[in-house]
Amino acid sequence: MANSYPLDLVATPQVVPLSGATGPFHNIILSFDTAPSAGTVLVEYRNLGNPAWQPLSHANGVSITSGFFQVRLDGTAAALRVTFSGLVGGAGARIWDDFREVPTGLFTGLAAITTQPYTEANVKNGLQFNLRAAWPLSDVISAGTTRKIWFKTNAKPVIIKLREVQYLAEELVLRLFQGPTGVTGGTDLTVHNYNAVNPVATTVLAKKNVTTTTDGTQFDGADPEYFFGSSNDPQRQASSIPQGRERILPANTEFIVSINNSGSGNARVQYFLDWYEGGTDLPL
Repeated sequence: MANSYPLDLVATPQVVPLSGATGPFHNIILSFDTAPSAGTVLVEYRNLGNPAWQPLSHANGVSITSGFFQVRLDGTAAALRVTFSGLVGGAGARIWDDFREVPTGLFTGLAAITTQPYTEANVKNGLQFNLRAAWPLSDVISAGTTRKIWFKTNAKPVIIKLREVQYLAEELVLRLFQGPTGVTGGTDLTVHNYNAVNPVATTVLAKKNVTTTTDGTQFDGADPEYFFGSSNDPQRQASSIPQGRERILPANTEFIVSINNSGSGNARVQYFLDWYEGGTDLPL
């Protein structure tokens, strides 16, 4: 069950009584109709029977320029206290309390809950996406040349869940960068949503075959990733992102994927990327 409460765009603390105080799991969501251009927020909570205010973990001085912020509160709570600082602009601020009761008998073996992987929940909520960038026979990557993919996050952070590279080539070198400059040209890549019933619009923009002035700062201490194969036999590299070790990309940031054909002969390549858009936890 979720309850929402309007907030004033002021710097003074605002106390929000929680009608769902008995719910042991709370997902606290702060949203704006129009995001402020600057500002941070402190969210505190008060337990039942305890007048002391305690800051919520990960909610102390957090930027709110994305217009959306979410944090989890475990246990019962009587009220929240919200304090904005350095707020510039913004409109329609609300705080939501999405709380759930634990089924009776859950901890004594008399009730059960269903669990599922995050990716399955993401798909059902319309928040799991993918794209493909391909260089087939009609558009090969010739020996000694590099092709680049531009990937831009916007209002939401992105969690990369899966990456696969299919290729027909002797040797490829893959490098990842953050913060490129002078990005021009390229062809738009289509972002696909797995959910055709209630999809959420992606916030990501992507292109292939872009050119850059500089690629930016290389990931992993400038340690590239190599793919070895044959120019005659197709290869498929399974995801280099082990389960549970996803890359988390910040919002409003640009990235470059650089694919260099360092072998002899032409290379045919398909780059597949699968991700979730949003915070690092889901409402219960």
